[in-house]
Order: sequence, then C-alpha cells, then structure tokens
Amino acid sequence: MAKNNKKMPSIKLKKQSESVVVAFGTSGLPLSQRDDLLDLAIIAQQSQDPTLLSHFEELPPLDQLLKEKVQPLLPVVEALTVKKEEDQVINPSAQE
Repeated sequence: MAKNNKKMPSIKLKKQSESVVVAFGTSGLPLSQRDDLLDLAIIAQQSQDPTLLSHFEELPPLDQLLKEKVQPLLPVVEALTVKKEEDQVINPSAQE
C-alpha cells in the first residue's frame, strides 16, 4: 500500500512507465503510486534486469542508491545508540 508517494529526487520514472504495474514487496500498484521506488531502483541496479531498468530515467550508481536508503535511518540508529548508552550509565549491570 502506498503511503504518500515519496520519491527520492535522483529517481525518476519514464513517463510511459508511470501506469505500469510491477508487483514486488507487498504491493501491485502502478509505479507512479508507489512509495518504494528506491527499493525497486536498487533491485534494478543490482540485477541489471533490462526490463526493470527500462522503467527509470538514468539511475545513479548503486552505492548512491544504497546511501539514499540508509541516510533516513541514521538519526534513528543514533538515537537508539544514545538511549543504550544512557541505560548503561543508569544501570551498568544491564547487559545485552
């Protein structure tokens, strides 16, 4: 199910592919309505599948796509690390 059609700025669909349905993950929505195009772009780059690649304008390199995937998660990871450190200070005997 699409959330709010978030697309990474470096990922652009070809106009003729906007209504194409590519079923992967948990959705079978048209590409223009999906919020996980970054995932599909990563799959397309990793597999070098010409059919998948044909739905996108020129994609950035795989390492850049992976970086775009990870960057939004960094504040969450950082917050979890800080919380764990605080918990260890409060209760030093707690082990994970």
